[in-house]
Amino acid sequence: MKNLFKKLFVGFTVLSLTACGSTTMQDNTFAAKENKDFTKYTNQLVVEYAENDYTTMHQFFEHPEDYGIDINNVDVSLGEFYTDNTEEIKEDQKELNKFNRSTLDKTQQTIYDELKYENELSLKAENKKFQYLNNCWSTMSGLHQSLISVFSEYILRNEKDIQDLITLINDVPRYTNDVLEYTKKQADKNTLQFDYDSVTQDIQDVINNKENSSITSALYNAIDSLNLDEEKTTSYKAQVKDAMDTSFFPSYQAMLDTLTSLQYNVQPLQGLSNYKNGKKYYEVLVENATSSTNSISTIKENTQSAINSAITKFQKLYKANPMIAYELDSVSTDFTDVNQILESLQKNYKKDFSKVKTMKYDLKALPEDQSVSGIVAYFITPALDYSQNYQMRYNKRDYGDDPSSLTLYQTLAHEGIAGHMYQAQYNKEHLKYPIQFFYNNLGMSEGWATYMESMSLHYLDNNEDLLEAYNLNNILTNLYIVLMDISIHYDGMSLNDFKNEYGDMFGSEGLESIYNQLADNPTVFLSYYYGYLQIVNLKSAAKSRLRSKFDNVTETALILSATPRPPSRRAMFLPLNRTSRPKSSIAQPPFDQAAHNGHRQQNDKVEHHQQEQTFDGLGIHADARGGSPFG
Repeated sequence: MKNLFKKLFVGFTVLSLTACGSTTMQDNTFAAKENKDFTKYTNQLVVEYAENDYTTMHQFFEHPEDYGIDINNVDVSLGEFYTDNTEEIKEDQKELNKFNRSTLDKTQQTIYDELKYENELSLKAENKKFQYLNNCWSTMSGLHQSLISVFSEYILRNEKDIQDLITLINDVPRYTNDVLEYTKKQADKNTLQFDYDSVTQDIQDVINNKENSSITSALYNAIDSLNLDEEKTTSYKAQVKDAMDTSFFPSYQAMLDTLTSLQYNVQPLQGLSNYKNGKKYYEVLVENATSSTNSISTIKENTQSAINSAITKFQKLYKANPMIAYELDSVSTDFTDVNQILESLQKNYKKDFSKVKTMKYDLKALPEDQSVSGIVAYFITPALDYSQNYQMRYNKRDYGDDPSSLTLYQTLAHEGIAGHMYQAQYNKEHLKYPIQFFYNNLGMSEGWATYMESMSLHYLDNNEDLLEAYNLNNILTNLYIVLMDISIHYDGMSLNDFKNEYGDMFGSEGLESIYNQLADNPTVFLSYYYGYLQIVNLKSAAKSRLRSKFDNVTETALILSATPRPPSRRAMFLPLNRTSRPKSSIAQPPFDQAAHNGHRQQNDKVEHHQQEQTFDGLGIHADARGGSPFG
């Protein structure tokens, strides 16, 4: 079971199971008691996950020995860029099938179903037909971004961790070379596609800033935090600097040299369906991203239906106040300090969701050279046995830090309370088996956090109708992004067709940058926006079924119990992105911003555009349209 969980970057994929579990109908009979053999089996899976990948072990365990993990069995390296795990996945499935599902208790049956489905999905993604369709140089989570994420947030808990860190830095050239060799093969096969100008500039910036790198500074600070004696501290800092100078930064020069030499082999940004087997590959990415077995056509239908519903709701607001569309830019909060936002959210979330222990956290703005356009903020996934504060970072460089900004308020609700940080605390207090902490159900997890953006608005004292209009504006834009992504990657829409299709709604200006960002990052926003729609629908169905029995405790348990999902067994290089950090395909613990399980990805180009264009496209500007089309 080697490399079970290699997270290669984030990107769009970290193949795992969906909340729906296996598509086969299951017997509802379950055992009254825990099946201890199954528990032993899943605990051993966790051991193998950790022992086969150092970064997984380091990210998720402060004390690995408490979980039966032998650190002497772990090779300290960044792992393999790509390994074909098909046979291992099949062997995993054989082992799983040895258990009679009816002998498992209710929670174990959920784990069983998730593991089974995840194996099925991983096998789809392992298809060699998809091998050269990954984007290792995505603007949002390519190798050049993933390495920064790994080392800028690297956790040092003891002196040995420093030694291992130096080993990892010195392993960057090998890993980078493997990615570059893969990139050359893509060039030969005419499947090399990425935003050349943006990526090469980002790489050049890292090289230019090497003497004042915030990454090196962050590692120095981490060493200082261990409070070693002065001699050791000085010695380790010198070793880290040497490793950065001889391994890390030269790897960026190697990236730049190779990519520059391949400039004329880079394909124009376009949808996956333009490549052989690209359409099928996109279907796998969508299934992983949305945590849903819905077909593409069903996703389109559901999204369009939600758009129609949002328009209808706005129609009512507009009839009551024709000036409401113009008032959106004036919406703000009364907060005067960023930390006040989380304090307020920690106080108010209990009105709607189950109470958990007080969450302690560190919220920091990212240094400029660690900021990534398109990533507004992220939450760093804690170890199972963490003892420190939760960690959140936000992108001040590209999105500011105005505490009165409604965007920043919703961002911290997404990453913090009751979004990802709350999820982590809830899981810590409620999950029973170690393997459950490795669940990474992208659609449900990011859908929940995006849902929190909307829910958090009613904790504010602003005019309710204005907040609702603001929320509908965001929802409409987000849902259109889902349709845009499908239009590009599944329907094969060209840039000109894209402008024709969406120009009336969003205006032609800026659509090219939106097209390029989506073409460069397939499905990256679907986890958030279609995931949000699934959360809303799940809540609606539960309320209809439970009626008066539906309350905040029920809602929290219902939805958060659906968010976990085990990480993919495959180690497929992923569209390097993270997924966000993604991993093989999506498997991404620390090796991408995705190891920071909660980063809120927001299409920055779409975001500005949406504020000015969404309602205009709906005909809301009465003075320009001669009245509302809804009347």
